[in-house]
Amino acid sequence: MTAHAPADDFARTAEAPRPLRVSSIITSLTSGGAEILVTNLNAAFAARGAAGTIVAFCDAPALGNSPEMEAELAAQIAESGCRFESLGLGRSRRLLPGVLALRRHLAAARPDVVHVHTVRAVAMLALSGFSGPIVFTYHNSRLSFPPALFAAIDRVVNHYVAISNDTAGMYRRLSKRPFTLIQNAPSSRYKAGSPRVAARRPCNVLSVGAISDQKNYPLLIETARILKDRATPAFPPPVLRVAGGGEGLEGLRAEVRAQGLEGVVEFLGERRDVPDLITRSDLFLNTSHYEGFSVAILEAMAMGLPVIATDVAGNRGLVRPGQNGLLCPPDRPQTLAAAILRLTQDNSLYRQFSAGALVTSREYTIENAAARHLELYASLLRRRVPQKD
Repeated sequence: MTAHAPADDFARTAEAPRPLRVSSIITSLTSGGAEILVTNLNAAFAARGAAGTIVAFCDAPALGNSPEMEAELAAQIAESGCRFESLGLGRSRRLLPGVLALRRHLAAARPDVVHVHTVRAVAMLALSGFSGPIVFTYHNSRLSFPPALFAAIDRVVNHYVAISNDTAGMYRRLSKRPFTLIQNAPSSRYKAGSPRVAARRPCNVLSVGAISDQKNYPLLIETARILKDRATPAFPPPVLRVAGGGEGLEGLRAEVRAQGLEGVVEFLGERRDVPDLITRSDLFLNTSHYEGFSVAILEAMAMGLPVIATDVAGNRGLVRPGQNGLLCPPDRPQTLAAAILRLTQDNSLYRQFSAGALVTSREYTIENAAARHLELYASLLRRRVPQKD
């Protein structure tokens, strides 16, 4: 690829080349795991001298997401030295308006590399006229589109990033393009100096994730009902809190009321104080049908929380039974309830898993993930036909 520098860049010396410019495309700026990861990666890019722009298709309210969270994340992006831009598309994110808006962004930003984090961006980029390297990260272990679509995606994308062994296997089966395994990582803001000692009574259990079918919150509610039924004066029922917004939020709150679980289950909505919520919690619970490589679990582990999670793709390998938490079948609320009670009542096991969570979290740093991404971008700029890792 030939990079054409603006006129004032020609006056720069060879010792001060212009920074690598990367545009990262997401659906909207919200507190989802993929969006938080992209925000943290771009901050780490800037710390290494790259110029990152995060491009959202839609303003957050267009998809029912929090404008306050969008504003806070946009401020964080600006503070880190990066840029945020919304294309202002509607909820449907129609192709032609998207292509036109994307062309305007590309003409103004002139990125060297475009990294897409939503499959809708691939078709728009195909019609945008962009000639540089295109990288695609799919953020889940289960596809939201027909597998045969990879044949078309491969015509546009130069390289894939696999966030887990599960997604690596998916690329290996379905794509003919090269990929690189770069696993997700938490922000360096999430850090505990020492393991937790014991769970409080009542135990505070935290889940973090948008309200969606994937997160399987009805399983969490049923688990809470079982915990309430098993409570004793010595061991009152744990309090299960969920930080995450979405269109189904009020329906889940109504279900909690219908089952008489107020005070046992709290759906908090989208929150801007997740680090504080983790600090005040004792366990992290994930009830998903499937995951990619959960940033929320990584953040919890980095703060020393043992994790109880469903034994599904994306959680296996990250949650390691006997080391940092427990895996349970995704259709057995009784097993999830028993696991929570076990860690609540066994202080020795709790301390062991808390220490193991800290050890696991240190395997995944945002600085290393950013460095791996920048190395990939540089290699794509040097050669347009990379080899499969």
